[in-house]
Amino acid sequence: MISGYKKPNFSNKIGSYRLQLNPSEISISVGNPQSKDKDKAASGKDVSRTTPIYRQRTLDLSFTIDCTGAVPNKPDGMGISPSANLIDSINTLEEVAIDDVVSEHRPPFVRLSWGTNFSFSGIVSSYKYNYTFFNAYGTPLRAVITMQVQDFDRNDTSLFQSPDITKMPIVKDGDSIVKLSEEYYDDKKYYIKLAEFNGLSSFRNLKHGSQIEIPPIK
Repeated sequence: MISGYKKPNFSNKIGSYRLQLNPSEISISVGNPQSKDKDKAASGKDVSRTTPIYRQRTLDLSFTIDCTGAVPNKPDGMGISPSANLIDSINTLEEVAIDDVVSEHRPPFVRLSWGTNFSFSGIVSSYKYNYTFFNAYGTPLRAVITMQVQDFDRNDTSLFQSPDITKMPIVKDGDSIVKLSEEYYDDKKYYIKLAEFNGLSSFRNLKHGSQIEIPPIK
């Protein structure tokens, strides 16, 4: 199971993607320990900081998605629609683990779990899929997914800081101030402030194609 989250403390879950088949390979490597940083004291002597040494772990994962009918269960993300295909499954995986989280300006934090004994958390640093089998019309029926996930330093406080970049999205059909507040702030409660900031008289009827300014939360 691959689960994606918006926050580094693994809250605000985006969704999950369940592998159709067991991974063909999982490998984990451990990096060298980072050296202790040193500051200069008033006397000019080096003074070691108290920051703990951190070893980064990297996981390499490979698995197959199959739509040939050879595997009884369908890949995740295809549902029951007869028109669903392999690409829909890959898109679902990318939404969970690859695509940048708009409100955070960074990719998701992911947690991989297999049974009750294996779990690994981090950020996807590389990702690739290869189509390996097609039908007569050129539609892909099988793909091999490879990805690399890197652990991150839980003491890196910059990961926990709120985004400080003003966004200016273009209004699409179905958008409302409430929806935009939830999308960019992960909370609906800011919709009144957002409407006031943009000088809007209506919370629902946003003009299609107009631009809304989303300021950082202070």
